[in-house]
Amino acid sequence: MKICRLYFLVLITGASAIVSCQKEIDGTTGGGTVIPVPANQKPKVGTIWTYQYNWVNHMGGPNHAKMITHRAVSEETLGGEKWLKIIDVEPDTVVYYLNTKTDGLYQYTNNSSNLLCKYPAAVNDTYTTFNAGASEVFTVRGVNDTTATGLGDIPLSKYEGVKTSYIIDVLWYNKNAWIVWQYQYKLVPVSPSPIYFLYSKMFIESIVY
Repeated sequence: MKICRLYFLVLITGASAIVSCQKEIDGTTGGGTVIPVPANQKPKVGTIWTYQYNWVNHMGGPNHAKMITHRAVSEETLGGEKWLKIIDVEPDTVVYYLNTKTDGLYQYTNNSSNLLCKYPAAVNDTYTTFNAGASEVFTVRGVNDTTATGLGDIPLSKYEGVKTSYIIDVLWYNKNAWIVWQYQYKLVPVSPSPIYFLYSKMFIESIVY
């Protein structure tokens, strides 16, 4: 009888350990490092985005890399609407004023509300907006494609931004994480025609709400 009780106790202890380990793998327990899970909230004041940022200073130059942190530091009223003020923590500079509406992610720039990432959308939808100091035409290139990211496998929609017939920006958007990836291109003014080269890439590593 004592042997049976001991055997039963070993079985229960082992099962508990398996369940505990499974919870840690699933990211369902607190403390320690767990596998990232998809973003499932809307960004708000206090939300922190951490990105891997890669760039070159000139075409053909060496690649540089660092981690950057964006933080939603306040909610401000601009143009009669509320916007999240998002800064780059180091240096302390404003990156965006962002908010979501029924048709996607907007930024406040040029003293007005401008659509940045149309959502919901269909592939090949186009729209003209104002971004980075000038008018820009965006085209939707993908919608809700499940993609492996630093947040796990999440749906991303892809947008290409064009100025003067050249791709300037490529953005990947998720409705809960907002800007997940970003490519930016820079002009080299050479004759007989200008050249644009990919000078920066930004990939999300984590988000904390």
